Amino acid sequence: MSAKDPNPPFHYPSPREDFILTISCGNTHLHWATHHGANEDFNPKIFWRTPHISAEDMASDNLINVLSRLIPDDAHDYIWGPENDASKEAAIEQSKLRAVPEISVYVVASNKGQADMLEKLLQTIPSKFCEIEGDMFFTEDQGRYPTMGADRLATLAGAAHMHGHPALVFDGGTATTYAGTDCNGRILGGGIGPGIRTKLKSMAETTAALPDLTSKVDERVNAAIGEGGSGPLPTFATNTEDAMLGDVFQELAMKGRNVISNWLQKAFKSSKPQTAIFKRNTDKRVICTGGDGDVLHLLLSPDSGGLIEVDDQEEPGYGVEVCKHLIHYGVTAVLYSHVKLQQKKDEFVKKNADEHVGKRVAKVFDMEDDGGDNIFRGTVEGFVEVDGKKEYRIKYDDGDVEDIFEDTLFELFELYTIHGEKTERKKSNGLKKNSKSDQVKSSKPGVAGKEKKTPKADSDSAKVPKKKKGGDHGRDAPAAKKPKIDTYTDMVKKAVPTVWVKRRVAKIFDGEVYFGTITHWDPPFWKVEFDDGDAEDWENKDLVKALKLYEKRAKEDPQRKTMKSVN
Repeated sequence: MSAKDPNPPFHYPSPREDFILTISCGNTHLHWATHHGANEDFNPKIFWRTPHISAEDMASDNLINVLSRLIPDDAHDYIWGPENDASKEAAIEQSKLRAVPEISVYVVASNKGQADMLEKLLQTIPSKFCEIEGDMFFTEDQGRYPTMGADRLATLAGAAHMHGHPALVFDGGTATTYAGTDCNGRILGGGIGPGIRTKLKSMAETTAALPDLTSKVDERVNAAIGEGGSGPLPTFATNTEDAMLGDVFQELAMKGRNVISNWLQKAFKSSKPQTAIFKRNTDKRVICTGGDGDVLHLLLSPDSGGLIEVDDQEEPGYGVEVCKHLIHYGVTAVLYSHVKLQQKKDEFVKKNADEHVGKRVAKVFDMEDDGGDNIFRGTVEGFVEVDGKKEYRIKYDDGDVEDIFEDTLFELFELYTIHGEKTERKKSNGLKKNSKSDQVKSSKPGVAGKEKKTPKADSDSAKVPKKKKGGDHGRDAPAAKKPKIDTYTDMVKKAVPTVWVKRRVAKIFDGEVYFGTITHWDPPFWKVEFDDGDAEDWENKDLVKALKLYEKRAKEDPQRKTMKSVN
């Protein structure tokens, strides 16, 4: 049985699982889905909706019966067995027949109270309960801002999973929201406004003469578009109901078309894809979801789907479809991406070290080159065994050299897969940054902060001598690049803690650098032993600082082995 853990680690499903449960906790309902396992890419099987769990439900002496009432027959049979009543004993016996006894449950919650109730209910059966946070759908580097809800991020991830980037989603519920991505999978942003029924309810509550039409939306929509129906709602209505509904619908239609027009310009015309790694939304599909997704779909379709009176319109340069279960496809995207990445890691580990030599890599640094690019490319030159781990030498295209371990090498391969080779980007004035006829920049932009005068020479190809770096294996090279500030913060946050065990680190005491080794993980601390015999317990922030400092000062580490190129 699952036990309550105040800080549970995120759990990805086992490749052997063939049944996954996902739940979206919305403002008015719970939306459920069962999914296939990894062999079928975690695609959803069945969907259903239930009312919110009530306080009376949670006061029951038999919570497993409350859970049972929320579960349809197919899922009920999987959890408790065919023709069995819901009970703790039946759930345990049925779990013994499965390849993986505990069922993986993934929740996307905009209603935290309902998520907490669900977790308590699901503790009555063998399960692993995981709430998916927003940064699992999109990272800050991909444009996610801190207050962007996980539900909005999930729908955007689901749309990209189905059709590719650029993606655009309209979500009609208590609020009507939209969000979009560009051709490189980065979030452009979005908007939030009151939903259809919220608008109508507000008019009824804040005026004395207007009726509450929240319960008549579906009826009026069906009357307008149904066979032999009343036809589109007129622009100049002659009764109050049509005037209210028509105005709300026209507002949503005009706003939606303006949003789409901006998206087509920003996502398709004003930017170019940097890589072919993302699926491309070549059909320019726009997806509508949520409780009022059907209405939004009509309003954004040609002639507004016959719902409102419109002038003659040209055929739009985009397509619109409705998917009420987009959040569940967003969860599918997260699980699918993890499995594919793990498969690539497994293939990477199986390869011999010499197979990586000569391969291209990329890494993000907090400085930019002349073209405004902070992604530097390089080549794997060689490797050597260090304390039982393979360490690789990277020579960047600008001449810098860096030594990294195998786990970092995989990340650099992945980044190169995403960004590929550099494409020159012109500055607005057509010149490279700081370029002058009688000056050249230091070979590492931004390191020295000053330009060096070009010595007089008979040839235009005269070069400024590079400054020799101490300890760089006898090589002359420019000053080392600094890693992007958040690199280790993200890695420490997301990685399995034990991955840092035996990692070399550095810390400054009284102005002097001391080197040490992470000896083991004793939650919630990493134990570090310095080379002089001292020891400390570190939290996440301490480890991040020590890893960053070590990357800067690694060549001063007495225990660091000399690298040898493999030719």
